Amino acid sequence: MEKLSVEKFVLGVRVTHWIHSALIIGFLITGYGIFSGTYLFGDYATNLALHMIMAFIILMNGLAHIYFMTVTGEPRSIWILWDDIKDIIKIAKNFLGISKEYPEYGTYDVEAKKFHGKYHPVIKIKYWGDLWFLGFAAISGFSLYYVPVFNYVNLYMNLIGIQVTLLWFRVIHLIVFLYFFCVLMFHVYLALIPVNRELLKSMIYGKENAEVHK
Repeated sequence: MEKLSVEKFVLGVRVTHWIHSALIIGFLITGYGIFSGTYLFGDYATNLALHMIMAFIILMNGLAHIYFMTVTGEPRSIWILWDDIKDIIKIAKNFLGISKEYPEYGTYDVEAKKFHGKYHPVIKIKYWGDLWFLGFAAISGFSLYYVPVFNYVNLYMNLIGIQVTLLWFRVIHLIVFLYFFCVLMFHVYLALIPVNRELLKSMIYGKENAEVHK
């Protein structure tokens, strides 16, 4: 199939992506230390301080990433559409050996001058999952660290008839930790397999030798 070297990710998207990745690793390391008492470096106070500093940084980085994805990127390409759901079913059938059919994505439409299926449908779900779980992490984390935030959240929960305790937020924060740990392992694995090497390069250098859309 014919290939073409085109820019896939602008600099802002790439920089914020790698900052996000580094911060997630930092969260997992310091979070595990806070939870278990086993520290890779420093002590409880050091790990907690780093954890909270990174929390503010990742929120600012997230806003910057959304800006670059929407203003300088292709905002609609990341939305989950009904066609994505159908493609995920096809991918699942292909993975299970039920079908040889595999949806086309990541190809470049020369006439339209844009990518056809710029993002894999599973990556789209991961992207929105990350945003939701970052929200859960922020609410539960700041509620555990700042009493006024806990009281504020609890006030609004009481309005809908739900009484929350700090245990709720500890459990939610643990679930967030497990989510990002599993997603990180899966994401790294997929990024390193041969079929995705070109995609990994594009996240570093911006350009990709993309197959031309049929």
